[in-house]
Amino acid sequence: MVAEVRMRASVVIPLLLVIGAILASFHASSGPIQWMDNGMFLADASQGNYFSQTLGPLDHPLYLFVTTALFSAFGPLLLSFMNSLLLIPLAWAVYRLAKNAGANPQIALLCAAAAILCHCVFWVSTKAEVYLLHTLLVTLAYMLHLDPQSRFGVLPRLFLIGMLTGLAGAIHQLTFIVLFPLYVQLVWQYKARTLITLPGFALGFSVAFPGIYHELQNGLGLIDIGHRYLIGIPDKTTEQSWQGSLFRFDDMWHEKNSVGLLLLSLLGPQVLGLVLLPRNPKLRLLWVAAMMNFVFAVSYNVTDRFTFFLPGAVLLSIIGVMQLHALLPRRAAPLLNASPLGAPAVILSVFAVYASGLIGLPTHKEALPFRDDIHYFMAPYLPDRSAEQFVMSYEKSAPQGALIIADWTPNGALRSAQASGLLKDRTFELCEEVANIDAYLKGPGAYLARTSYCAGVADRFDLQAMAVGFELRLK
Repeated sequence: MVAEVRMRASVVIPLLLVIGAILASFHASSGPIQWMDNGMFLADASQGNYFSQTLGPLDHPLYLFVTTALFSAFGPLLLSFMNSLLLIPLAWAVYRLAKNAGANPQIALLCAAAAILCHCVFWVSTKAEVYLLHTLLVTLAYMLHLDPQSRFGVLPRLFLIGMLTGLAGAIHQLTFIVLFPLYVQLVWQYKARTLITLPGFALGFSVAFPGIYHELQNGLGLIDIGHRYLIGIPDKTTEQSWQGSLFRFDDMWHEKNSVGLLLLSLLGPQVLGLVLLPRNPKLRLLWVAAMMNFVFAVSYNVTDRFTFFLPGAVLLSIIGVMQLHALLPRRAAPLLNASPLGAPAVILSVFAVYASGLIGLPTHKEALPFRDDIHYFMAPYLPDRSAEQFVMSYEKSAPQGALIIADWTPNGALRSAQASGLLKDRTFELCEEVANIDAYLKGPGAYLARTSYCAGVADRFDLQAMAVGFELRLK
């Protein structure tokens, strides 16, 4: 009886940490108006197209289906909180996975808290982005595989793992890296019975079938479609290929700022999970998956490489907290309970010193109105509504019927704002695609959000500076 009371008491602080972390994500959410890809995801959901008509490297069929359904049913505000809401099932999945790997309830809850407060996970939770739903599905697949008391038999469980793989694959290609160690173990353990995962995968991936059908109608073969979806290599098209960005270890120092952002997700117990190889065979499987994810993400030559590290960061949170528990003496329980707060404490302390002006940190050379890059990228625990501020300036200054020209990043803010009911009757065009600007100059006017990445437009007109951006006039 006494032991049971002590066990219940020991989970109070970890449970409060999990609840507090989820509530903090809601508080820090960027809302229904967001920059770049995040804003475009919100805008795409407002179009009412449940199924993707293509299957290119930047298509996320399941995410499109889910977000379109949420927007249709509940509107943009709830959709902007979707990833914060997904932290609830993610916390449960991490808790169950940690218990399946040998953790007691207290440690399993601390694993969930550490995963949520990890930099990359928390950042994505405050934005409209594909990676949190994807990470939930990947975590569920590992949870199901390691469950020693599964209510399912072998074949139903393999089928469900296949279905979760298909669902995750219909969101992001990272699935096939992070779940590769799982399938190696499944084949080793179950041999030919692993083939039952194939119909499960087909069922989970079925939301992408309309896109495949349209690609076939356009003359692409199945191999070409799969090849293009995985690494973006086009077949007689001008679409960008991502192959040249894979495993670019040679360019990591040059892109050290984006590498540094990824490394923020190793602050706290996660770094122990990465550097200490677990003895527990279940944890070792998770470690191999996390390591494969880390090597891929850290060498993937894109600015937001840290967002590709979510599954690995979640798995390392589990491994790291369990390793820390094994290393610390029993009397160090307060330190163990505080471990999930390590990353936010360090990050917010550095940000406070930066904000005071005592140190400088590298920012993007092309600044955005109202956005502090250090706040935006490094400190997701603090609310950022810079995209909303940017949009409100155009709500006041650009009349109805006006044309607003922007590069991709502010264009996401403009389009997501229109999906939320702002900037009605304004037309938006990307700098590289805009045409017939002169027609607007004779009417409501044409505006340029910023000159960055828009030299082709800026050089043709006389720029009249505004509070934000420029009004275009004929030279």
